[in-house]
Amino acid sequence: MNENFWQLLGIEKTTDQAAIRQAYRAQLPSYHPETDPDGFKALREAYESAIKYAQSPETMVDEPKSESEQQQEVSVSLTEEQFKANEICEAYQTLLDDPRRCFNVNEWQKFIGSFYDYSMVVIDSVKWRLLEISYESKNISESCVKLLADSLRWRQLLMIQFTDDFEKYDNYLNHIDRGDLFNYTYLPTTSKTLQNVTIDYMYYTRWLFWERRSEDIYAFLSQDTVIYLPDDKNLMLKFSYWHCIANIKNQAILDYALKCISQNDQDENIIIEWKYIAAIQYTLLDNKQESLQSWLDLYSSGHYQDKAASWIAGWCEYYNKDYFPLLIMALNNSYCIDIDNTENYLNAIPQLTATTVSRLAELEASDYSPEIANFIDWALNVNWNYRQVLSMLLLDDGTNRLYRLYRHAIMLRHGNERLLQEILDERSDDPFEQFILQNLQRQARQNLTWLSELPPVQEFKAWLYDSDENAPIPAKFDPNSEDNHCLYCRLWLDRLDYLPYVAMFHLYNNLEYSYMEMYDWVAFLTIRIPYKLPAPPDASICSSNKNAYWQWYRNCLLVISIASQPFATAKYLQTENNTFQLPDDNLLSPLINIFKQGNWQNETELYNLINNDSKLIDCILINYPNSIESYIDDTPDSIDFKEIEQKLEQVWQTKLAKQNPLYLMILYTIVFNKSDQKTKLNTMLQDITGDNKELIEVSTVLQKNWESLSSDDKIKYNYTELVDEIVTIAKRLSNSYGICDEDDLTMLDEFKNTSDNDLVLRLCAASLIAKNAENQKKLNSQALPKNKWWQFWRWNGRTNLKGLITQLLCNFVLLGLMSILSNYFELNSPIFSKIGCFIIAANTIFAIKRRLNDSYKGQPLFFYYFYYSLISILVIPWTFWPFRLPGIKQTNRFGPPVEEITKEKEK
Repeated sequence: MNENFWQLLGIEKTTDQAAIRQAYRAQLPSYHPETDPDGFKALREAYESAIKYAQSPETMVDEPKSESEQQQEVSVSLTEEQFKANEICEAYQTLLDDPRRCFNVNEWQKFIGSFYDYSMVVIDSVKWRLLEISYESKNISESCVKLLADSLRWRQLLMIQFTDDFEKYDNYLNHIDRGDLFNYTYLPTTSKTLQNVTIDYMYYTRWLFWERRSEDIYAFLSQDTVIYLPDDKNLMLKFSYWHCIANIKNQAILDYALKCISQNDQDENIIIEWKYIAAIQYTLLDNKQESLQSWLDLYSSGHYQDKAASWIAGWCEYYNKDYFPLLIMALNNSYCIDIDNTENYLNAIPQLTATTVSRLAELEASDYSPEIANFIDWALNVNWNYRQVLSMLLLDDGTNRLYRLYRHAIMLRHGNERLLQEILDERSDDPFEQFILQNLQRQARQNLTWLSELPPVQEFKAWLYDSDENAPIPAKFDPNSEDNHCLYCRLWLDRLDYLPYVAMFHLYNNLEYSYMEMYDWVAFLTIRIPYKLPAPPDASICSSNKNAYWQWYRNCLLVISIASQPFATAKYLQTENNTFQLPDDNLLSPLINIFKQGNWQNETELYNLINNDSKLIDCILINYPNSIESYIDDTPDSIDFKEIEQKLEQVWQTKLAKQNPLYLMILYTIVFNKSDQKTKLNTMLQDITGDNKELIEVSTVLQKNWESLSSDDKIKYNYTELVDEIVTIAKRLSNSYGICDEDDLTMLDEFKNTSDNDLVLRLCAASLIAKNAENQKKLNSQALPKNKWWQFWRWNGRTNLKGLITQLLCNFVLLGLMSILSNYFELNSPIFSKIGCFIIAANTIFAIKRRLNDSYKGQPLFFYYFYYSLISILVIPWTFWPFRLPGIKQTNRFGPPVEEITKEKEK
């Protein structure tokens, strides 16, 4: 190996790269690039060769020395300039290694000032060595090096002197331009090692913050270590922030933050940062009240509002979980456009934001009380059904602060202008509740704006309060209109308020339930019962009792709740029986007293205590679970006879025990008169009759084809004509072919819907309607042929009046034809006449039979045809009876009715 480069470096052969770099820096003054460029180049090559050897000594092969190299081995003594250059480098290294001086700007200024003691030649020769030393030094003060760089003009001369290494040194100069991470003068001056440890710790933490995950910062900062924490507020702000990002609690950081806040000697934005750090540390240290107050103050300051809201939500979920859904609703921040600046008025009405909906959707309803769970479901429901929050509103008697706040949140959607104003007037001494109130008040103001200013709402109210009861609803508000103005009416009608009778009349006659849910029962009770809600308290009462208006509103909700959810309301009133005070003359007072004071344990026991003695009670019991009234009100297709059988045997026995025994026997016979239930029917009828001989005879008569009762039995058991009609229809429908015509169905429907009629008979009527629907369904499912009016030959076919007339007219055609044939062929034979008469008679019988088939509803066939044929024969000359027979518009056992050919079909 050519040993010349070791001689140029002035060291023995070694693999220590640090020693090679130190030797290279020491020789730089002897080979200035401006005065000795060849020597500088040779020194640089020697340095690179030495580094290459240190990295892989086994690859370097000895080479014979050239003559010129042998000449260069002659040692040359240092010149005076080189000696002074070495002196400056040594002074610089001493400065860097001295813990008391290395970060002291004054000491650096002294060092730079010492350059005046040397010639420019020396300074020019040493400036690049100083750059190299600075570059290789660890934990040097960038701010101090910046002073040296500016003095020696490194950046200005870098491109000229170091073309090959320009990028490396340029990056370094850019680095020192950024300055120190913190003020190094706050570090202790006793130990360089301690200084290095602190600087390394801070730089590494900063690198983790910018380059790695928060989990990595947490892992590093959580390690046990010893460093000196300098009292540098800027550094402490960063250091504290790193801890907060990693969610590491630290009481010392909190104390330092509070100290900085109290001193208030920094910029306002910096003070906000310290408040933010203090709030986080309060939370991490589980300091409940202080953490909450800190976040509330930060939110109110207008800084870090999103983060403050998030932390407040976390605090609430941890400490006050029942308030959490309420807080989410309060933090809903829907931007509303001014009414004058939008063509789509929906943009002026506050809505739930996607953030609010997603937060609510993440909640587990099972983690909360039933009332709060209902509130969550209500908020997530697109239609905002008020029934879901009735239980919570009824619980709010004004004494529970939590329910009061939930009431305000609900009133954002269902509250009228008076209740929205109550939100604005509300105050709380509790900081957290006041925070929720402030956010609810912001939304209340938004709602008050559109309620009082939205043009469609004002137009709708003008029609609603019109004194003319026959005033038609404007076309734009018609639910079937393509215009969406009806939506604004719906949003306004979701807010219950006191309306005069004329307004209720307009609603009842013009809008369906889906467009006025909260007013539906109120309008129905007002118009149909009538039951009118009491008027709200006047201003003088409200001024003396701030809770008076809410109590009136709550009493209105109680009426709606009883009408729509009677049993659920009864359970509530049984528990909270002192929170409502209604006057004794109120029509609902007797029912409410049963709810409150009745000795009942379940819905069946309560139902047995309620007497259906008024139209109002009947309307309410329609919504009572498993009540007779609810089955009466059901549509025929939804009535399940199996379920009625079960209710009659188990649930309704006590309720029906004191009813008219004759009516009960009719009901049981309608429901249980089946071939596979004869034994059960006999047992149930025996339970009713007991040893009463009269009832036993009545039971026997009913079971024998529904035969009529004696006159005495009819009087004794109130067997009226309507009851007889019901029995007649029941007898007919017991046949699988039995059906009702339109008159029968109209009579049964009116009977079952009239609350003054006997409850058992109303259930009989409802059951017969359902039985008719069942029989009709079976008939429609059969493959019965269609009937045409011209099918004269079909004995089991049906015909209408047109077909009957046409078929009977054929007799005259036949008579004319016979007369022509008789005259033309001189056929006067008695046999010919008999044949003609037979054909005419048969055609007439077929015509009457087809006409009778068209009106057949399920009566016994032999009796039906004998009876009506006899009437037809005896009465035809006077009344044309077959022409007056009513046809059945439904399918009967002879198939569907004759199709009418309309002009549209012909076209």
